Amino acid sequence: MKRPLISLLICLTVLPLVVFAQGEPGWNKMSLGANFEASVPVGDFQYLAGTGYGGNLRYQFGGDVRAAFTATAGYLVWGKKDLTGNNSVQTKAFNFFVGGKYYFTPGFYGSLEGGIYFFTYTYEKTVVGVEGDTGRFMMPIGIGYQKSGFELGVRYMLLATNVNSFSFTLGYNFML
Repeated sequence: MKRPLISLLICLTVLPLVVFAQGEPGWNKMSLGANFEASVPVGDFQYLAGTGYGGNLRYQFGGDVRAAFTATAGYLVWGKKDLTGNNSVQTKAFNFFVGGKYYFTPGFYGSLEGGIYFFTYTYEKTVVGVEGDTGRFMMPIGIGYQKSGFELGVRYMLLATNVNSFSFTLGYNFML
């Protein structure tokens, strides 16, 4: 009895997602997407953070056949980094940015966004622990491919004060 009910529930959930999930640009087309993000710190940031992971929600509004405006919000957690002398640091960030995508060919796009990272960090020492937060302007520049709602992308996060990273995203977009 449970298996037919679960199968029916899965079909009623997955079928609409496949039918209505397009997410490609077009005049007045809107989509809402969710993606998983893996972040690899580079530069001085690699000494303060390990590989990160998190997710984003993105609203996309098609300006025309080749361009789309975007608004993205997400959360990332980087791996704890052990420093010298029994010290370690843990970095997390909530981000919000706006920008756009330009589709060079159907599916293949370039993106440019600007916004802010709200960093939270925890510095732990053998005796004392310190927590803090700060906001930093960032500008992700990326390329990607989007087809039938699925999206795969690579971005380079240009942050203030040499806190940069490469991010790899895998997501899905739902037409609104």
